[in-house]
Amino acid sequence: MSYNPTEYWHERGKVYKQNFRYNKDFVLQEELLVSYLSDNIFTASNSTQSVLELGCGYGRITKLLLTKFPKMIKEYLAVDLSPHQIENAKKYVDSTDNKIIFSVSDIQSLDTNKKYDLIILSEVLLHVLPSDIDSVIKKVISFSNKHIINIDWYEDKLPRDYKIRATYNFIHQYEAIYKKYTEPNTIIKRIPIRRKKKLFGTHDTKQSIFHVIIEKTK
Repeated sequence: MSYNPTEYWHERGKVYKQNFRYNKDFVLQEELLVSYLSDNIFTASNSTQSVLELGCGYGRITKLLLTKFPKMIKEYLAVDLSPHQIENAKKYVDSTDNKIIFSVSDIQSLDTNKKYDLIILSEVLLHVLPSDIDSVIKKVISFSNKHIINIDWYEDKLPRDYKIRATYNFIHQYEAIYKKYTEPNTIIKRIPIRRKKKLFGTHDTKQSIFHVIIEKTK
C-alpha cells in the first residue's frame, strides 16, 4: 500500500499518544533543543517571540517550550493535521493559557497572513514525501519572520530506497533545499543531536537540529 501522509496520520493520530514511549533519545533531543534555543533564539535581546509549531502532535515540544520560555513566548500557534492529536495536545498543554491557539491543518493548507519569529517542526518533515518536500519547505519559509528550526533524521548520503526505519520516514537534504528558496545571505546550520557518554562511546540519536536564519533583503 502506498503511503499517503494525510490518511496515515489521521489514523495514527487516534492512537499515537497512548502508544508513545519516551526514551533516552527524546531526553537528549529535548535537552539539546532547549540549550540551543536558550543560546541562539530566546536570549535577553529577543524578549518578545511569536512561535508557529507545525506538526505539534500531542504537544510534547509545545509544552516543553512554553514551560522553559514562558516569559519569552508571547504568542504560540500549534498546528497538526490530526484532530485527535490536537485534542490530546489541548489536554497535555495548558490550553487555558491565552497565548496559545491550536489548529487542525496540514502545512500546505494552513492559511495565515502572519509571519512568525520562530517556526519549529520536530520530526515532521521526515514524513513528507520526496515529491512534496520542496513545496512544503517553500510554504514553511513563507511563514517565517526570522528563525526556522526543524529536527529530523539525517544522513549525508541518501540510501537507495530514500527511506529509513519505516515506510513513512524519508531522508531529505534540508540544507540544499533551504538554500534554493532563501536569499543568498541566509544562514543555515546543522547541529547533530549526539553527546559523548561519561565512560566511553557516543550517544547518537541520528538526528540533527536544522536552524535557518532568514535574512531579509532591504
